[in-house]
Amino acid sequence: MKIYLDFAFLENFFLNPDDSDTHYRLKRLLCSAQSPAELIVNFDFEEAYKNPEKKVIFRQIANRFPVSNLTFSDKVATPEFYETSTSALLFMDSMEEDTSKFGCFSLKSANLKKADVLLYGEGYRINRKNTDWSVFSNYKMPCNSLIITDNYLFLNDKNFESTLSILFSLMPDELTIDFDLTIIGFAAKDFKRLAEQAERLLNFLNKKYPYKVNLSIVRDDHHGRYIHTNYARFQSEKGFGLFQNNRIKASDETTLEYSPITEFGRQTNVFEVRTDELEKCRKILKTERIPDKQFGTKKNRLLA
Repeated sequence: MKIYLDFAFLENFFLNPDDSDTHYRLKRLLCSAQSPAELIVNFDFEEAYKNPEKKVIFRQIANRFPVSNLTFSDKVATPEFYETSTSALLFMDSMEEDTSKFGCFSLKSANLKKADVLLYGEGYRINRKNTDWSVFSNYKMPCNSLIITDNYLFLNDKNFESTLSILFSLMPDELTIDFDLTIIGFAAKDFKRLAEQAERLLNFLNKKYPYKVNLSIVRDDHHGRYIHTNYARFQSEKGFGLFQNNRIKASDETTLEYSPITEFGRQTNVFEVRTDELEKCRKILKTERIPDKQFGTKKNRLLA
């Protein structure tokens, strides 16, 4: 995970602090030695640090050894910048570009509250009060890639009721680049032809979204029930294909765990856990299979 920062954001953030929990958590993300984020600045950090008037700002992140990259400000407006597995966050006051169209989260110091969705993990009980997976919309952020792992997703969700509810809650309304969607899992009792399942799902998505969806489906055993996006990790112990006719069985009630990749503790962090989980997906996609065991290009930025 990389956080790209400009001088203006750092100056405004550290010289105009507030007592909000949002500011505290963002400062911890930028300054703590346990933070998983790599800091990249668009100026010569060593030179700026020598300035006694600015030292009060930069000494707070000096122990993180920020990397100076004087050219990234120009690159963030190009699609090529986002063709990577790196989860990039842009904390830049000088930037006018709307990077959400590339599936990238950006933040300005004047609107720190926007970052709350990035800073708080939550657990949400899914029970018979719920009629679908619309709760995912509470955690909707810019994204350009999504991976679902669930052996029983298609077996239990024959009409895509649950799958579409999840995707419609998380996928962006607009995007200027392609969206990568990968689904991994296999149940022995799922006898439907893979190409037919993929075509039906794509038909729903193509009617909903104006951008191209690169759908890949791989039938391979994966017991972990996860959803990964550019900035989030979701887990459900009962999986995701749980709703039928807007109802969920009592035996299928589950807890949806949401963890932003910025979350970290004393010993470990969500970003490292997700990296390990994605490596398993990467190995699965590298294996070639017969046509009815795989569909699509198997391309996903999160696995690049």
